[in-house]
Amino acid sequence: MVSSAGGKNSQRAPNYFLRRLLVVIILLGIVALFFYGPTREFVKTTVLLGMPALVVWSYRRRFIRFSWTWWASTIVLVALFAGYVFMLLGLPERIAVKRIEREAGIYLVEGKYDQAIEKYRELERYDRKDRMKRKIAEVERQKEYQASYEQARQMVIEGNYTEARRILEEIPLDAIVYPQVQALLRDLEKD
Repeated sequence: MVSSAGGKNSQRAPNYFLRRLLVVIILLGIVALFFYGPTREFVKTTVLLGMPALVVWSYRRRFIRFSWTWWASTIVLVALFAGYVFMLLGLPERIAVKRIEREAGIYLVEGKYDQAIEKYRELERYDRKDRMKRKIAEVERQKEYQASYEQARQMVIEGNYTEARRILEEIPLDAIVYPQVQALLRDLEKD
């Protein structure tokens, strides 16, 4: 007698649906992490120093133990590891500085110059005074370009076209308001 437990129908193919679903969820989670700033910084630091460390480690294993090439590769490996630890210790500060600069850059593009300056002043907490001064000077330059553009627009409204054109032509290419300047100059040429 053949029992039903040992028959052909008792062996079923494994269900891979749950495994595939789990893999898809894990991959989506990994992709989502890359949209999170601190994760990107961590991965960048790890890849920057991890790849050379893997190369040195693989060559180190081929050398005769305690030979001068083995010691040299060991020293390089220890230096890479120390650099990695050092960079990881500064990671929270770098993340905070990038967040401040990103937010201040948004204010700058939106034309909220005073808010951008206040945001850049937060860099002083992280001992980035030189960087803060450069960024604030850039914001003040952009603020002056905006004021010049507004002055030229007012002159156009008043009918003083030649002086408005002179002011508009002095605004450089790197000004945020440069597209509006070009549009106003085109309008002046039409008249």
